[in-house]
Amino acid sequence: MPSAPSLGVPELAGVATYAEAARIGYSVDENVGRLLRYQWVERRLMYGLLAHLPATPGWEVKGGMALVQWHCAEHAECLRQRIGEMRHPVPELDRAPDAALDRAIEEVFRAQSTIELLTGFFDVLLRALVAAYRAHLAATNPLVDYPTRRIVQFALEDHEANLSWGERSLRALLSADSRGPARAAEWRDHLSRYLAAAGEVAGDHQAPNDPLPPPRAVGPFRPPMEPARDRRFHGLFDFDFPPHVIYNDPRVPADERNLALLCKRTLEMDVPEMMASVLVERTDQPWEFHRDYSRQLWDEMRHAMMGTVALEARGVDWTQIPLNVGFSLRLNLYATPLERQIMLYAIEQSLMAAETGKRFEFETAVAAGDALSAHFHDYDWADEVLHAQIGRRLLKQEGISGQDAADRARSIHEKTWAAIHQDRVREPAEWWSEFVERTLGKPSALTPDQRAELKIITE
Repeated sequence: MPSAPSLGVPELAGVATYAEAARIGYSVDENVGRLLRYQWVERRLMYGLLAHLPATPGWEVKGGMALVQWHCAEHAECLRQRIGEMRHPVPELDRAPDAALDRAIEEVFRAQSTIELLTGFFDVLLRALVAAYRAHLAATNPLVDYPTRRIVQFALEDHEANLSWGERSLRALLSADSRGPARAAEWRDHLSRYLAAAGEVAGDHQAPNDPLPPPRAVGPFRPPMEPARDRRFHGLFDFDFPPHVIYNDPRVPADERNLALLCKRTLEMDVPEMMASVLVERTDQPWEFHRDYSRQLWDEMRHAMMGTVALEARGVDWTQIPLNVGFSLRLNLYATPLERQIMLYAIEQSLMAAETGKRFEFETAVAAGDALSAHFHDYDWADEVLHAQIGRRLLKQEGISGQDAADRARSIHEKTWAAIHQDRVREPAEWWSEFVERTLGKPSALTPDQRAELKIITE
């Protein structure tokens, strides 16, 4: 039978040829079954990376974890929506679709070093998810299941880049650790056997009959929430950070205030370290809570990255700045998850003030003639507008108004500030004056005794 005549225009909007669209792919039930597993793996990947972020010492590793967890949140959101489009009532999305799959993921969570973390989350679990996505694209009908394919292609593009980052990161760490390759191989084998027992990510592989190695996951997963830094850093407990008061002191010229802002941006690593604990511990909250704060956490990590980029552009070794862990340390250890939320929102809301907030910071960078800093602070300002909206909406669901948050934040600040001063041996050191002299080629405008005392609530 002859085919229909053609105008020469690609058929079917270019998504497939007639022959490709004529093959039978996954049924709706088969499709939904796989998507339930994918979205669960994405969500658990997000959770596991967040759980390990504070105590992972490597600065750049933290950055990669922050990005990947947000990608996972975005993919999970799209997959959840697609499942809801195909089946009503919507299947249960907030529990494991398969106990064996979740058992394998729980083993991944028990990484005991950065090498094991990268091996488990990237070289085993993420690699298996990428393989499942590729297989899904190869099997499902490209026309009838186009909405799913688009979501999977979007997730695959992100995760192939994430997998490449993980491979390069792991390779760098293994090259510096003579015992690392053997440990990574042992952990990879351990996890791969658990994943194989689950039929891999999609659940469509024959599980072997071999006995599994003894599990590490023998009790509830309780990740450490005390923030860590790698060996390049010092002054983790030097809680007096002069840039917090220098940046808006009218006695200080714009170039020095701008330098203080760049240091403050770099110090923002402690915000995702704190936010990770909120997301991990607030298991009582709906998915939307985790989705929105996942985005904000990645934004805060970007702000820390902006600081490092701007300082690198000046030829500044920013690892020599005493980037203390005071904010994340005191909130993670001495405040409840809800109190951490309140503090975060109170800070975000205070940054909306034109006289001292994000507009002022942007104008400071402009006044300093630093085009790169101004560019970064322009986008930092835009991000904080979104973050204030997120915080307001999520606290409103708790029955907490903006004024309530502002009132309660002061007592939370004082309580946690006192706690870390009692619990930690402080490492105060005067570094700002020498740093300004070296970076700007002139003395700081203020001597240490002329600086205002830090009394503001700040990250």
